[in-house]
Amino acid sequence: MATCEQVMSVLNTIVPFACVAARDNSGLIVGEPSLNVDTVLMAVDLTEAVIEEAVNLNCGMIVTHHHIMGKGVKRITPDTFEGRAVRRLTQNNIAFVVCHNNLDFLTHGTADTLMRAAGAAESRALYEGYAFLATTPAEVNAASIPVPKGEGIDPDLEAGFGRVGKLAVPCTLIELIKRLEGTVTGPVNVVGADDRRIRSVAVQVGAGERSDLDQAKRMGADLLISGDVRHDNRLYAAEIGICLLDFCHYEVELPGILSLMSRLKQGLDRGGYEVQVKLSQAEAPVRHMVMPDRINMESFGL
Repeated sequence: MATCEQVMSVLNTIVPFACVAARDNSGLIVGEPSLNVDTVLMAVDLTEAVIEEAVNLNCGMIVTHHHIMGKGVKRITPDTFEGRAVRRLTQNNIAFVVCHNNLDFLTHGTADTLMRAAGAAESRALYEGYAFLATTPAEVNAASIPVPKGEGIDPDLEAGFGRVGKLAVPCTLIELIKRLEGTVTGPVNVVGADDRRIRSVAVQVGAGERSDLDQAKRMGADLLISGDVRHDNRLYAAEIGICLLDFCHYEVELPGILSLMSRLKQGLDRGGYEVQVKLSQAEAPVRHMVMPDRINMESFGL
């Protein structure tokens, strides 16, 4: 067993909580540092199903990638999800911790995990500094995202908004898609010919925008891996001649949580803490189905 504070300390050596944009809502969101934790449940999103799973498993902590209350929640009442969530967590002495920007920015996080799976072991930041996440003068003027120093924090840990790098072994687009099998699941929208040669890859997880395509192109990438890309931006990728793999949001960020889960287990073991780390099995609110890939022309009278 460990306290919430001790688990947070281990997490801080892996994905330092100071490595976030000012507007981000990462860290300990609900709970007290003194809470006892013998099981950590990890998920991409906090949902009521995840909370119920944590209650049933007697978990002392939930760690997710996405935060809640990031849009200025003013009330904690039973008629809102945030209100019900906070009440259920506190009633059951469950701490809620978020690793959002820090998991996106840092080595072995959401973007870097996909870069490595694609075959680019070494990469650099896609953007200089915080780019359009900047909200303070310091962030606007930052040439890079600083990584805090401290006991247990890897001195070689790097941070960046998005990643870009050359593949150790160039391949075709279809070969790269196969490389990602087992790392990313679910539907993917593909822009580019199967035999297009890929030498350099960029990753910007989450909601890919036209600016990400432009920046990837400027940085010499042949392919951008992203998620939740609007249809007109997929067409734009074809216009400017860059390949695109557009996954669903949950699926493109789950690998980062799995990477964090593995490193958290190792860190807790090194610290001598007998704490289990489990991946949530709760059904996600959004599920994906594959429709038939042929139109029934007769249904249109054609």
